[in-house]
Amino acid sequence: MLLQVLSEDFLKRYGKDIINIHHGLLPSFKGGHPSKQAFDAGVKLIGATSHFVTEELDAGPIIEQMVERVSHRDNLQSFVQKSENLEKQCLAKAIKSYCELRVLRYEETKTVVF
Repeated sequence: MLLQVLSEDFLKRYGKDIINIHHGLLPSFKGGHPSKQAFDAGVKLIGATSHFVTEELDAGPIIEQMVERVSHRDNLQSFVQKSENLEKQCLAKAIKSYCELRVLRYEETKTVVF
């Protein structure tokens, strides 16, 4: 995974919106292998968040969030697969809403999606 924090200068010069996706295991499971950490901890819900990129890491206005239940029947492989699928669905829904002009920003840190 490549993590790149974009500077305020870059974002201003680029001048267009950028959408990011991340799993919902943060901030509880940081560092390497967060899915394995979460699986080992026995979490019951996994999630994903799509948001606008700002100069502050993972702090931009949220566009979409999704969750899915996992259980003791999941193994690590199915757990990771569910998490990755959820991220793809969440990002696709955020991009679709954005492209359909259904996302409005307000108060610097919030959005309305209709």
